[in-house]
Amino acid sequence: MADVKRPMINDALRLIRLYYGYSQAELAEELGLSQSMISEIERNAKTVSIDVLERYSERLGVRMSQLMFFAEELEGEPVQKRGRLIIANRVLKLLEAFSPKEHADAAQ
Repeated sequence: MADVKRPMINDALRLIRLYYGYSQAELAEELGLSQSMISEIERNAKTVSIDVLERYSERLGVRMSQLMFFAEELEGEPVQKRGRLIIANRVLKLLEAFSPKEHADAAQ
């Protein structure tokens, strides 16, 4: 059963890369990995190690537990819905940034 869920972390890492707007080459440079390694991870050709998860976590400022939780949330969802989850989250963050409370705090 663990083998079935494992590719979801690979998919999650690809979606996270896209969410942050990195190309594979840019992210590879940021993480100190090769672009081919990022490609293999995203194609589910390479198993994600704890070291790689730590690199993503540190560079992107996302806890490893959040990466794993996101991967679990993607399990069983069609590709279209996965993309919508990313977009919806980005829109929510944008709206939070422009909320009236934020503007009031910024004006002071």
